Amino acid sequence: MSSFSAQSTSEEVCQVLADHIKGSKVLITGVTLGSVGGEAALQLSRHQPALLVLAGRNLQTLQATENAIKAETPDANTRLLIVDLSSQESVRNAAAEVNNYPERIDHLINNAGVMAAPYTTTPEGVELQFGINHIGHFLLTNLLLERMISGGSKVRVVNVSSAGHKRGPVRFDDVNFENGKCYDKWQAYGQSKTANMLLSVSLAEKVGEKGVESFSLYPGRRETGIGRHLKPEEWVMAGWKREDGSIDDDPKLNWRTASQGAATLIVATYEPSISDKNGSYMVNNQVNNGEAVDYALDPENAEKLWKLSEEIVGQKFEY
Repeated sequence: MSSFSAQSTSEEVCQVLADHIKGSKVLITGVTLGSVGGEAALQLSRHQPALLVLAGRNLQTLQATENAIKAETPDANTRLLIVDLSSQESVRNAAAEVNNYPERIDHLINNAGVMAAPYTTTPEGVELQFGINHIGHFLLTNLLLERMISGGSKVRVVNVSSAGHKRGPVRFDDVNFENGKCYDKWQAYGQSKTANMLLSVSLAEKVGEKGVESFSLYPGRRETGIGRHLKPEEWVMAGWKREDGSIDDDPKLNWRTASQGAATLIVATYEPSISDKNGSYMVNNQVNNGEAVDYALDPENAEKLWKLSEEIVGQKFEY
């Protein structure tokens, strides 16, 4: 493993991995400027990926990130992809568009997400956090995977999870919290982030032999748009901020700069030495399964989640 530390920046990581980034064809969901995904897109664009697909539901947000990239790397080959991960129809349309590209994607970064949202459901009736953070990405990944692996070379699927997975396992018998009657927004967030980790476990198990490598990761704590549903006092109650609104800089909270936050994501996507740890969870630029709760890396749970997810999207994926 390259000697990255918790303090390594995206700039440092990209310098080391530049040969792997160059010529890659990568799709990133959730690329708002200032977010972990937006920062990763900006950093990767400086190192000559052959194609950088910026995926999200808002065209203006995508254009703002593209403009920031082009301002410093005018010849970056970017492409915008509209996808609303809460809508299975939108995901299917987006996947069809990508599958019609002349290029074949070889790195998929499932980064977009919502956190601690009030109870609501997707158009298909799935609790929103589970629907966006997991089901949307599960469907997108599987619809893209066949073409991704058709070239016979290794591909990577990276799922951005969170230390928040510790807030709850997947409630296999009741992912919708009794249709909101017993809804806890933090448990629901935990459930969705656990699901992100289990998806990597499943992919390693099901398609590892076909050249698919998958890792989940915790990018560290950042104050970004994902916290938009939280009131100021909730940041304090969670122990992340002080009463005066300043950040609590306890090292255990693992606050990251934008550049540090995107670093683990880039390592998970391109570092070659972790190939033998397929399905693992990463923290601070290192594989660290010890930081995961057992239920989030359990192969039986991964299989149960795969089957449940197939039922929810109404399609089986067998490889």
